[in-house]
Amino acid sequence: MKIYLGLGSNIGDRLTNLGNAKIYLNKHLKITVIKESKVYETSPMENKNQDYFLNQVIEIKTDLNAYQLLNYIQEIELIMGRNHTEKKYFPRTIDIDILSFKHLNIDIDDLKIPHTKINSRKFVLKPWSDIASDYILPNSNLTIKQLLDNISHLSDEIREYN
Repeated sequence: MKIYLGLGSNIGDRLTNLGNAKIYLNKHLKITVIKESKVYETSPMENKNQDYFLNQVIEIKTDLNAYQLLNYIQEIELIMGRNHTEKKYFPRTIDIDILSFKHLNIDIDDLKIPHTKINSRKFVLKPWSDIASDYILPNSNLTIKQLLDNISHLSDEIREYN
């Protein structure tokens, strides 16, 4: 039963922000980070008037349910300076998204799993393909690698961050 999270940051020391998010996740007694993708620098998508992001996908193990995980993630984001009252697609110190949670399909106001825009986001699919290229989302019959190949023509930039 796989659980994948997407991490992103474009304010301050972006690499440290990703690292701190993983530290906070691992501090929870019921969460363990078990795999990490490479880190990628990516162009902003919806709101282009902002700095580039660093993005990463991680696999975690947890005994929490999806709602408990969401609540803990939102606590981490708040601690790290994320303001959830701001408009969507604005700069942020940290963004943590639940990309998939086991084989669940959840579609309620504050929680949509699998994440609804995965199919069009290189900044999610490229790092995800590093750690689970053969993973198939519950609402799909394509692998992560196939989903990435389907959007290779899109113009958003993504490059490995050193």
